[in-house]
Amino acid sequence: MLCTCTVSFALKGTERGALSRYCYIEAVRQQDMGNYGEAFELYRRSIELNPDAAEAYYSLSMFYLVLQHDSLGTECLKRAVQLAPDNTEFAERLARTYLMQNNMAEGINVYEQLAKQKPNRTDYLEMLARIYEQQHEYDKMLSALSRIEVQDGQSEDLTLTKMQAYSFMGDQEGAYRELKSLVDAHPNDMNLQVMLGNWLLSNGRKDEALQTFLAALKEEPDNAQGQMSLMDYYRSEGETEKADVLLYDMLVNPRTEPSARVTMLREYVKDSEGKGGDSLRVMQLFDRVLQLPQKTSEVAETKVAYMIMKNAPKDSIRAGWEKVLEITPEYVGARMQLIQLMWEDSIDEDVVKQCKIATEYVPDEPVLYYYLGMAQYINKHHQDALNSLRRGANNITKATADNVAADIYELLGDVLQKEHRMQEAFVAYDSCLVYDPDKVVCLNNYAYFLSLENKELKKAEKMSHRAITAEPNNATYLDTYAWILYQQKRYEEACIYIEQALKAEGDSVDIPGDILEHAGDIYYRLNRKDEALQMWQRALDAGVDDEALTRKKIKRKKL
Repeated sequence: MLCTCTVSFALKGTERGALSRYCYIEAVRQQDMGNYGEAFELYRRSIELNPDAAEAYYSLSMFYLVLQHDSLGTECLKRAVQLAPDNTEFAERLARTYLMQNNMAEGINVYEQLAKQKPNRTDYLEMLARIYEQQHEYDKMLSALSRIEVQDGQSEDLTLTKMQAYSFMGDQEGAYRELKSLVDAHPNDMNLQVMLGNWLLSNGRKDEALQTFLAALKEEPDNAQGQMSLMDYYRSEGETEKADVLLYDMLVNPRTEPSARVTMLREYVKDSEGKGGDSLRVMQLFDRVLQLPQKTSEVAETKVAYMIMKNAPKDSIRAGWEKVLEITPEYVGARMQLIQLMWEDSIDEDVVKQCKIATEYVPDEPVLYYYLGMAQYINKHHQDALNSLRRGANNITKATADNVAADIYELLGDVLQKEHRMQEAFVAYDSCLVYDPDKVVCLNNYAYFLSLENKELKKAEKMSHRAITAEPNNATYLDTYAWILYQQKRYEEACIYIEQALKAEGDSVDIPGDILEHAGDIYYRLNRKDEALQMWQRALDAGVDDEALTRKKIKRKKL
């Protein structure tokens, strides 16, 4: 309620304070309710009643800043900080506001005061270090980092940051002293020794770097970081043989992580390619490493990638994928790569086997059942194909890509048609077109099989017309449309499209027998019997499903 806060008669000090507090609390309530205008006026009234109301100044500053009255907002924040110097929230907001206004000097000043006020809050010092870095005041950045170090102690990350500051200042000796101090403080940490050697190497102090690497490896011979750094040193000095010996030692080192092995092999391949690419030497190295027990298949995969890059024979690449699967048989992505490679040569029983294994490891992935069903269908295992495709269909979810779902149902329809289960096939084709209404092959096949059954010819005509609209020069689709028109006794129209189909085939001697036979049937209905006879004879020569029927047609024409 606003009425209580707008009383204008004289009040005692304690009464004004109480009323100011009431106005502040009511302002917070109104703000929470979304009544921002009322809240704004109540905050102002709270300050009028008590000019020392720090919280009201702070809340009012937020309104001014949102309204982009930056100067008023900043003044309110400054007043809040003055009235409540121990409230770090107010001071932090003021510091951030200064920084947002690009008033870096004032922002730094507030953060410095906060850091003195709360010496254990190293986040203030971290902010100061970042600001000083942006301002290129690296000596002050170092001061802030040193104060953090007093509180938190020496650490690798902090040392590296201080080294960076020294580097910005061009003081490499200062950077060296920082790192050396960290190394001396942890004499048993050989990784830090290696880090020092790397720094020395990158700064041209090669002899010192070599001695540091050797000293670290003397204490810890299997230190992978030290081995890699020493190898880099040898390569930089052109001592290739020493580098290669060390590389092999690292690759066979059981402590070397698989990812590190892969990194080293990739670097070796890169170096080899830069020198002309001795693929035999690279392959020998891969093979030596793969003779060791493998925790992961990363090395084997890297070998396959290299073989693909070098255009190795398919048999070699296939063997590479088989090695990957020997290590990680559950890796379906690799198995799919193997299947696709095999698919290019021959979709045989081996492909069926690999597809089955893939579905065993990932039994809810529809696309795997599509590949399995296709392989089984091609190998004439029709019932197995039906079972696989139905499992694939049962695993279709909202997450399944529409094209995958459509492919499964289309193939299911094709297999059912081969089994003469036409009603089930039509249901499958309908499902396919739900997922992909423009799937041209399905539109054509569905329409053609309807026409063979002499059912729903108008529906078949519409689907077939969509197919020839999409591919107007496709002889198979034109033949389907012609045959649907024939079934509707629209012989003149059928003739137009069957002749387009023949034209689309051109001078080919391999025109399918069913197109030639359809042409003969259409010509016969148009009383073009000589042409019909010619087409039937060509169809017989080309091969048709029912030779006896075609011979009967020819005999009838001769009679």
